[in-house]
This record gives sequence, C-alpha cells and structure tokens, in this order.
Amino acid sequence: MFRTVKVALPYDDALLQTATAFNRACQIVLDYGSQAKTFNKNKLNRETYHTVRASVPYLPSALVQTARDEASEMLKRNRFTTTLKKHLTIRYDKRTFKFYPETRRVSLTTVFGRLNFSFKHYPLLDRWRGEYTNAQLLVRKRRIFLNVQVKVPDVSSEVSEGSAVLGIDRGIRNIVACSDSSFFNSKHLRAVKGKYQYLRRRLQHVGTRSAKRKLKALTGGERRFVLNVNHQISKVIVLKPFNVFAVEQLRDLKEKRNGKRFNSRLGSWSFAQLQFFLRYKAEEVVKMVVAVNPRHTSQRCSRCGYVGGANRKGAWFKCGNCGFELDADLNASRNIALLGRSKLSRLFVNAPNVASDESMPTGMVDDSYKPTPLGGG
Repeated sequence: MFRTVKVALPYDDALLQTATAFNRACQIVLDYGSQAKTFNKNKLNRETYHTVRASVPYLPSALVQTARDEASEMLKRNRFTTTLKKHLTIRYDKRTFKFYPETRRVSLTTVFGRLNFSFKHYPLLDRWRGEYTNAQLLVRKRRIFLNVQVKVPDVSSEVSEGSAVLGIDRGIRNIVACSDSSFFNSKHLRAVKGKYQYLRRRLQHVGTRSAKRKLKALTGGERRFVLNVNHQISKVIVLKPFNVFAVEQLRDLKEKRNGKRFNSRLGSWSFAQLQFFLRYKAEEVVKMVVAVNPRHTSQRCSRCGYVGGANRKGAWFKCGNCGFELDADLNASRNIALLGRSKLSRLFVNAPNVASDESMPTGMVDDSYKPTPLGGG
C-alpha cells in the first residue's frame, strides 16, 4: 500500500525558479494538447519537446519529461479544456529526487543542478518506512511543501488468523450498525441533508444568476458536512478494540422496486467514501478492512443461520426457525462479522476454511441495543 508523507522545505529561490520553469514547460504542452485535441504522450513529446527546451533551457530534461506527463494527465482529465496551472508545482520521480529520512534531508533536481534541502522531523516518518517512489513539490503562500509517496508493507502481514472481527452494516436508518451493538443513527444527518435538498429545489426553481451562485455554495457546504461526518464515524470505529473490520461489498443498490423516494435518499449517501476513510485509517494503526458478499445478510439469522425473506419486517428481525428477535441492522452486522471471519481464515494458506453460515457462540451474544447518535442525532 502507499502512503504520503508531507514535509516542509525552506523557502528557497532555487526551488521557486525550478517550479516556475516546470510550470512554464507544462503550460506549453497543455496549450498544444488543447489545440491538437490529444493527450498521447509520444505525440506531445514529439511536437513540444524542442519548443520547451528553447523556452526553458535551464530546466533539466528529466523534469521536462515529467512536465509532459503531468500535462498529458491534465488534458485527459479535463477533456482538452485549456486549464491554466493555478499553483507552482514540480513532479519528481526516482531520477530527480532522493529521500533520506534518517538524516532529515532530501536531494532534488533544480535548474541549478542537484541540491540538498533539510526538513524538520515528521512524526509519521517513523511509522511509514519503505520505498520512496515519487514526490510532488507545492508552493503555497510563501511556503514550500514536499509530498513524498512511500510504499509500505501490506498490513495483512501484521494481522493473525485469530484477530477480532467487527461486522459493519451501512444503511439509511442507521449510518452504521456494528456487531458489538453500537449504532450511529442518521437522524441528524438526514435532517441536515433534507434541509439542503429543500433549499436546492427552491433555488433551482428561481434560476437566477445569484440563485445559481448560492446553489453552488450550498453544494460545497453539504459535501463538506458529509465529509466531516464520515471522518468522525470512521475514526470512532477504528479506535474500537478490533483488528479486522468486515463491510459489505456494495455496488449498485438502486432498484425500480425500491421506489423513487428511497433511491433518491440512497443515492445521496456516501457509502463508498465512508469505506475509503475506514480503510486508510485502519491501515494507519495496522488494522485491515475486508469486503464480503452482502447476499442474504439481512435475511439470515445470526444465531441459527436460517435464511428467510419473511424474517425481516422493517427495522426488526424475527427468525422463522428459532424465534430469535433482534434489531435488523444489528443482526445484519453480526452476519457480516461471521462472513468476515470466514474470509479472514482463507487469507492464511495453512488455515482451514470456515463456513460462511457459521453461527455466533451463544455465550458471546449481546442482544442489547446501544444507539450512539452522532452530531445530536
């Protein structure tokens, strides 16, 4: 897996001049690619290399090539629209930089040749040690930062077969229901998103220029609110005393039979974003996330394993075989935990496979309902 280490470099004139020359080279390639409607690296290099070398003669050829690569990616991403680079940046690869975390220095290629720069101690350097593959230099308001990408060992090597697994069910009524009987309900989140949805409809109906500006600001505010909620939830979950977190592999959940209103609410939920946050936060503390097949997790009894469509009625689950009753989301999360343990066992070559419909030991079952509202819910 890859992680990014951000270090602060001195505000040096050599770095500023190199960043200016790099952006100039990148902009020349962008202008040509926008006119020729191409992002092919070979064609861009053939048509712009000599122009770039003539315009910025002191920029090393290795940086000319990375400037072309960055421009090619921008053209592809922005569909050939003329996008001016707003900030001074430099892309470095293995040819143009060398990172020395032990001595707190970095060697960078500049318009004045190869130079060494020192940086202050960064706490995550001691945790994330591995192969330093590339870096991105950024100039922001008289400050210079270097984002160094490091390839670190996979956390699966640190997780044993007998690790504790937490099942996580994501839904509309409860954002998250965990197999340890903790909940994060969506009351507050639904209220805020409902407010934004109402305001969006009103502004779209007005349709004036000022209404469109306000609509754009509202969209950004809603996105930041959901981002913050997902950060809070994932942080709380990762701090739980579990080494492995099992989640459903959710894909396209919209169906005609669900109804337009339900699909509208479902479409505004950030399930993938929450899973992404959970995964990278877990890896930071040497834990892991496994995705399991969601089939029958809501219809299966977490005690006896019986599967029936009539078992779940709304927010409550009652097994038609053994009569076991439980909150439906909590029951689903426990089924996900069982599937997670089964998948975890298959990650170890010498370990026997465990059936996915394995039931939870009776003595470990806690049927209490402990809702954990987030943000006033």
